[in-house]
Amino acid sequence: MAKKTDQKTLDLIKEVKRRKEEISKIEKPNWITNCSFGYIEGNVAGRTNIHVEASVKNLIGMAAFLMDKERTYATAAAAMEVDAPLFTWDGFSVSDWVADIKARINKVQIASKKKSLETLEGRLNAIISPELRAELELEAIAGELG
Repeated sequence: MAKKTDQKTLDLIKEVKRRKEEISKIEKPNWITNCSFGYIEGNVAGRTNIHVEASVKNLIGMAAFLMDKERTYATAAAAMEVDAPLFTWDGFSVSDWVADIKARINKVQIASKKKSLETLEGRLNAIISPELRAELELEAIAGELG
């Protein structure tokens, strides 16, 4: 029974580690736009720095605004019976803006994910058997030695 529990614990520890690595990647996104968003294209006043916006609602609102602009642009182009160039907002495509907004939302939500993973890791460490703890420590030492 202990072996089965150890294997399950080990699998869960690996999953926690995998999720921590995902969070690490999210914490350092590769921004595509200049992250300076405004509801009036080209206007420097009233802009929002996506890097510091903490409201998920506001970020979703920005994405919705851009998606709506792109959709109505395509509708207008069709009504004019023309092949319109790619719709951009302040020099960036909607997909670029959406990618950056999504990256920021992920960063905003990281804090709660990190706390949850730390709690799970603590609980897993509390139930780990002495044998498995020794095995993990040996693997860590072996990894450090090369």
